[in-house]
Amino acid sequence: MAEPAEPVAQGISLGFSSFQQIGLWRDSEPAMTLDAAYQRALGTQGPGRHIFVGGGLRYALPSGKTTFPLEVYGRAEIRTRVGFWEPAGGLELGFSRVALPWQAVRVPMGEELYEQNDALLTGPLYFAVHAAPLRFHIGRFIIGGPEVQWGPAGPPFRTAQRLHIGLARLEVQL
Repeated sequence: MAEPAEPVAQGISLGFSSFQQIGLWRDSEPAMTLDAAYQRALGTQGPGRHIFVGGGLRYALPSGKTTFPLEVYGRAEIRTRVGFWEPAGGLELGFSRVALPWQAVRVPMGEELYEQNDALLTGPLYFAVHAAPLRFHIGRFIIGGPEVQWGPAGPPFRTAQRLHIGLARLEVQL
């Protein structure tokens, strides 16, 4: 009689993070985001059990200041486990219109520069390197602390950087 196949690891997670876009002359206002994600391992044995793919949605707060408060993203990451410690790292691709306009008082002589910079910050796509070194696997739960995503936003991809700091994450393995 054959042994039952081991199920593929998969999970859903909820997170809370801080987001900011960094431009040539100035940065966007920071925003807080809530996100929900799904991820699944590519296999049950060998390298496939350490490679996870998935995606999610983020909602920006305050939503009234954004062009559009939702982000959608896909992520591929490598995870490893040592005891209950389970760090992860990978790549994230997404679509976002969350960058908040700069709210501080503008310098009258710099209005044209600010408008030009704002136009460069409006690209909806981003590519980021993702690192989550403080993740802990306890039973069916993975609890995560600070994580970071950093990379270019655009197009054009040479003018603005995206910095996303994950403050807390809770993942439930299905």
